[in-house]
Amino acid sequence: MEQLDIRRIAPALAAPSPDATGPKASPAGLPDYLERHYAWAYVWPFSVWFFDHQPIIDAILFGNYRRIMRATMRFMDLPRAGKTLQVAGVYGELSPTLARGLPEPLHLIDAAPIQLEAARRKVEAVGKTVRLGCMHAEALRYGGGTFDTVLLFLLLHEMPPHARRAALREAVRVLKPGGRLVIAEYGENRGRHFFHRFAPMRAILTWAEPFLGGFWRENLSHVLAECGAMAGRKVALDEQVDVFGGFYRVARYRAS
Repeated sequence: MEQLDIRRIAPALAAPSPDATGPKASPAGLPDYLERHYAWAYVWPFSVWFFDHQPIIDAILFGNYRRIMRATMRFMDLPRAGKTLQVAGVYGELSPTLARGLPEPLHLIDAAPIQLEAARRKVEAVGKTVRLGCMHAEALRYGGGTFDTVLLFLLLHEMPPHARRAALREAVRVLKPGGRLVIAEYGENRGRHFFHRFAPMRAILTWAEPFLGGFWRENLSHVLAECGAMAGRKVALDEQVDVFGGFYRVARYRAS
């Protein structure tokens, strides 16, 4: 197994530009919820190696990884996506696929250096470069209106409510006026999908994903509108598509 070489991502840890707005300080360490609930999946070296195999992550998503990813790519419209930020590393093919299709280098942030190193390896393997930043999604060290497109891919359900709202506020803040926020996530639990109605499956999923139950009950568009207002922005749903009968969804929002 290749070991993490933090020296390869040292340039990503540099301070932001002096004209940045919003939270500036680089948070120390990992978020508490990540250390307490997800270190086994995203920080332990063996887990990072194991889960970053396409068949494994596809099995975790009941065979829907590529369907979610294709819908995400369609909403992002990569040739016209402009300056793009991926918030948090993602297992599987997503980051190298983005890097191949974007007209300029992908920007990617994560709180865990091991995830940044994994993303770097995958993107460089397809002959592209990625601009890395070690920071929390809740406190992006970028100026307001920096990006044309921001992507959150299966991240929000892994965050407690306060962190989820902070991450959404930050995602909206760093978008340019007219910019696009693309979110791939679990769908709302409206009791329509078999997995929502089948109690043993709900128990397994909410055991593995301790914040999923609360996320299932939220109206993402309403929460995002509130978070946008707190950032002084208006956010409106542009388009949404259901995947796997609505168990997952991909949505594109516009910020003005």
